[in-house]
Amino acid sequence: MKLFIFLLICCVFTLGVSIGHYKYPPFQIIVNTKNYLISSKKNININKFASCNITKVSEVANDSHVFIGHAYGAPSKSQFNNFIAKNAYDFITENKSRLRTITFTGDVFSVPSLDKWKKLSREINENLQIFIAPGNHDILRPDSRDIFQLSEFGKQDYPFLKYLDSTPVIFDDSISSSWEVSNKTLELANKKDSEVVIIARHNIPTSDLLEVSNSSAGMSPELEIVESLVQRFNKVTSYYWIIGDGGAFPGLPRLSCLTFLNHTFLVNGLGEVSGDSVLLFNEGNFYQYEVI
Repeated sequence: MKLFIFLLICCVFTLGVSIGHYKYPPFQIIVNTKNYLISSKKNININKFASCNITKVSEVANDSHVFIGHAYGAPSKSQFNNFIAKNAYDFITENKSRLRTITFTGDVFSVPSLDKWKKLSREINENLQIFIAPGNHDILRPDSRDIFQLSEFGKQDYPFLKYLDSTPVIFDDSISSSWEVSNKTLELANKKDSEVVIIARHNIPTSDLLEVSNSSAGMSPELEIVESLVQRFNKVTSYYWIIGDGGAFPGLPRLSCLTFLNHTFLVNGLGEVSGDSVLLFNEGNFYQYEVI
């Protein structure tokens, strides 16, 4: 009987950890094992992608747009963090005058509250547009989703399209679609008569990229591989996927730049470790900027 109770506790603990409670130490081991098993079952391989480079800059040019993934920072510090990570906050505070928009690509707060969403608007939204591509911490739990929808950022139906300068950007809700690319997102992406389309979302759109993702929480078991994904898109448009579910842990890349045919996948996120980077977009080009 004691053995049964012990095993039951272990199972419950493992289940809780595996669905996203980052504060427990075994979380990343469990996630890595789960991702490996998924990858093995699907016979996927990240080596099918070609590597690309994003130019590093030491200054933020005027009229830049910034993409910030996993803004709450290190999961191990999340219980002490009442807002976004310090390096994210300091970067925004120091560069407000040079920025035109800020896009948070998910997991803005570890534990969201309406006060935090209001603070984000009140302290950062001065002469800046803020866009949110929500993550699992933001809307996966029903209470978090309710809070988000009560905020000014949650009143927009997803996906929606805006322009950064003259470049169309689709802001996606990959949580509600279990990471899959919805027909509405696909329609928006394919109908734009533009050489470049940016898709900002929290989660990777193809299971091949699991190796550079923070976790598999909320992922559809039917998430397609990249060969299938690219067949659904225009062949003449260059698509840039800005993914915010990366970089949370020291063992993950600070920024991954990977290409497959006409699709470029930029995966990053803050983990409050050396090399943390945000993505800048200025005059049609992407740049990598390290935040201290």
